[in-house]
Amino acid sequence: MARSLLISETGLFTQFTALGMESMMTFLTRASSSLTYSSLCIPDDIKQRGLEKIPNYYYRDDGLELWNIIFKFVSGFVSHYYSDQEVQADKELQAWLTEVRENSLLEHSEAGFPKSFCTIKELAKFVTMVIFTVSGQHVAVNNSQFDFGGFMPNFPSSLRCPPPRQKGETTRDSLLETLPDISTTVNAMAAVYLLSRESSDRYPLGHYPEELFSEEVPLKLITQFKKDLQDLEKKIDSRNEKLDLPYTYLNPRNVENSVSI
Repeated sequence: MARSLLISETGLFTQFTALGMESMMTFLTRASSSLTYSSLCIPDDIKQRGLEKIPNYYYRDDGLELWNIIFKFVSGFVSHYYSDQEVQADKELQAWLTEVRENSLLEHSEAGFPKSFCTIKELAKFVTMVIFTVSGQHVAVNNSQFDFGGFMPNFPSSLRCPPPRQKGETTRDSLLETLPDISTTVNAMAAVYLLSRESSDRYPLGHYPEELFSEEVPLKLITQFKKDLQDLEKKIDSRNEKLDLPYTYLNPRNVENSVSI
């Protein structure tokens, strides 16, 4: 759907954003060139950006707890099937990492992505990063789009005039002349509304429609994973009851197993 309706030659980005088709590819290339491994691992990202002590930062609080729950779950699975030596000797596993790095154009040294897996902990962190990115991180960014962008001046998809260079230059008329026209606004708002809606076939994190494991240890790990997520749900619900504007995006009941648009 994204390829056909958002980023195609006739898609929303081409018709209703300032980027257009050609510039969009340039923009995405530049964005991917600045992507780092640490930016995808929320504990490292929060630390590097110096956000550990900012009060009332619920994305950080809920995100770190969710990361830790996923990491505990993944570590249990990985350590059940692997030792450090077996991780190092698994050629298919190492080839998977190489494929991810090469096909995602993440081989430049500044990106910091691992070139090989040497320990269970390294593998568990990488798998946690993948799961968190397509579940919690995607929900936090995607599902909040309409809440923020539904008021168009917060989130204009294009500007008809250059932005002001100095304070005090803007007037009501110049603002209206700069913001996108009605057609562009309506189409952009419709897009973020649809993107933010709950999928009809969603599966919350930790809920698996197919039973793929029958061994005792994996089944116990799944049960504990669900319990940890439920405990986090209760903790977030309790906090949100005291907030004028609750932060709900990373409540596990609102987080899907993977991207679903």
